[in-house]
Amino acid sequence: MRPQRPPPPRHRPVRVGTRITVTTSAVAAVALVGFAFFLLRARHLERRRALVDEAVDLAQSIRATVEAIGVDEALARPDAIARAVTRAGSPWRVLVLDAAALAGPRSPDRAAALARLDRLIALRLPELVVNADDQLAVALPLRVPNPDHPDGVDIVGGVDLTRSTAFLRSRWLDEVLEAVLAIAAIMAALIAVIALTVRRTVAGPIDKLIAGIDSVAQGDLSGVLLAEHDDEIGALASRFNEMTFSLRESKAETARQNQARLALEQRLAETARLATMGQMAAEIAHEVGTPLNVISGRARALARKADSPAAVEKNATIIAEQAARITRIIQRLLDFTRRKVGAVDPEAVNLNEVTLTTMEFLENQLAKAQIRHVLTRAEGLPPVRGSADQLQQVFLNLFLNAIQAMPAGGSLEVETSVVERKRPGLESDPASSFVRVTVADSGPGIPESIRDKIFEPFYTSREGEGGTGLGLAVCQGIVRDHDGWIEVADNPGGGTVFTVYLPADPAG
Repeated sequence: MRPQRPPPPRHRPVRVGTRITVTTSAVAAVALVGFAFFLLRARHLERRRALVDEAVDLAQSIRATVEAIGVDEALARPDAIARAVTRAGSPWRVLVLDAAALAGPRSPDRAAALARLDRLIALRLPELVVNADDQLAVALPLRVPNPDHPDGVDIVGGVDLTRSTAFLRSRWLDEVLEAVLAIAAIMAALIAVIALTVRRTVAGPIDKLIAGIDSVAQGDLSGVLLAEHDDEIGALASRFNEMTFSLRESKAETARQNQARLALEQRLAETARLATMGQMAAEIAHEVGTPLNVISGRARALARKADSPAAVEKNATIIAEQAARITRIIQRLLDFTRRKVGAVDPEAVNLNEVTLTTMEFLENQLAKAQIRHVLTRAEGLPPVRGSADQLQQVFLNLFLNAIQAMPAGGSLEVETSVVERKRPGLESDPASSFVRVTVADSGPGIPESIRDKIFEPFYTSREGEGGTGLGLAVCQGIVRDHDGWIEVADNPGGGTVFTVYLPADPAG
């Protein structure tokens, strides 16, 4: 029985080209996204630093102007400086603060600026930068000389610049969107390039290799793959070609061996048939002797009583009957010698008819050996597929073996039946229908120690008695060719039981 192919996977497998493309594209996408993120973040931080530098430079310029025109005068007219900066188109909000305002009430729009001024005075800082997410503030102190102070100056006010940083975030988002679109375009082109490259260098050759393997699985060993690349894929193609070459050589060698084995089996079958025919010829020669003696005697009587019409008619009738008997005996031998040997077209064979004609063919031998024989045929027995002549040779050999095993007489029981059972060694498979033919004799039996040898060619237990050792070997070969097998067991009443199993024809 041929082994069954494994079932296909329930889910559709992901192609290796797709895996390579997806993996490579994912790595490239992660790399591009990471690079774009760090690049955009660096640009964003650079803009913030530039904005801080711009604010510090502007604040220092305003403070220099204030100190040039006089701190007291500038503190007296703080809004004039702010208006001058605004008229110049600067986006910065400028406040010139007097330290004396720290002691009074603080309006909401100046509270944050005054808090920064308070911090400048308390910490004696040269400058204060507050870089928040939504606003940037820079505060510088306004100083006047004071020799009595440890620093040599007093902080009497401050210049405070503020500006919203929302435009930085907006620009950041715009750049992120541009980067996303650019990465998408790059990834689309990259995926296309990777897919085409993988298809050409990996997936395509693998598809060809799979197609070649499928062809090999279907029995076609003529396929050859071209090694398109000098890499692992090319090495696989070379190994595949070497494998198919080896398989072709093995297949050819197996075919030669099978042909030689078939020829040998045919020769063995022919040899066994000729040996059987020789035995039959000896028996038939003995059988023919009796009617020939009768014919000879009646011919002499016919010559003596030629003048008696009644005696002539009687003797002539007896001579005709004995001649017909001789004709039937010879015809049986001719029928046996004309059987086909070797491969034949299978046909539906009724084993009830085969066993019956074989038993009738050996009727004289059975009677001479004083063997009681019983043929029990099952009604409605399904046919088997094969050669009727070859199967008759199987049962002829088995019946002759049984006759030879009982030289002092005995019993031969043959029974046909249909059974449901599993093949030996294939107990896991479901049961099938088989036609069973049992051949049981009451001879001495076959010792357990030689049962494994009786089917070997030229093995015989009747050395010097005319045995060729081919009968059972030919039987087993024919039965195996019919997809069956033979079992040997002891007969409970003494003797041996040969059981032949052949698959029942479902069409029958």
